[in-house]
Amino acid sequence: MSRPMHEIRKIDPEFKHKVMGLPGADKLMMCFQCGMCSSDCPVARRVDIFRPRTIVRFAVLGLKEALFDDGVIWLCTNCYTCQEHCPQGVKPTEVIEALREMAASEGKLHPEFRKMMVPLFRTGRIHRITRLKEKLRSEMGLPPVPEVPLDELQALFSLTGLDRILGPKQEAI
Repeated sequence: MSRPMHEIRKIDPEFKHKVMGLPGADKLMMCFQCGMCSSDCPVARRVDIFRPRTIVRFAVLGLKEALFDDGVIWLCTNCYTCQEHCPQGVKPTEVIEALREMAASEGKLHPEFRKMMVPLFRTGRIHRITRLKEKLRSEMGLPPVPEVPLDELQALFSLTGLDRILGPKQEAI
């Protein structure tokens, strides 16, 4: 998440207010950067660029592009360890979820997330149900996998705007 100064100059002073307007992120400004959220984060222990406190700080400073463009917000596993440690009740996991929601609404999905969503849009499933899987299910006495009401699922994608967010890249994956 370290960025050259010329990129950091792209600050949106209203960004923190937009984030705080989303559910769970209302206490964003209460963070005093103590680092408790990052101290026991399982992702932060393994990934140098991921620190919940840095994500919260970037949101407060209005560094939207830095948060959305490098994909770091998609690394959170939603374990809520950071929230258990936060003395201010900031709820970093929910702040990150709010940031993901904002990024997705702008079409900035992590490529791996996009890879999962495209088959879901096309078939109603993230993973293919092959003939071999069906045969194995039958041999184990399991019923066939039920059909997915694809028209209903695609209507949900349309209502939520996910079809628009996935855009023409649906065909490429």
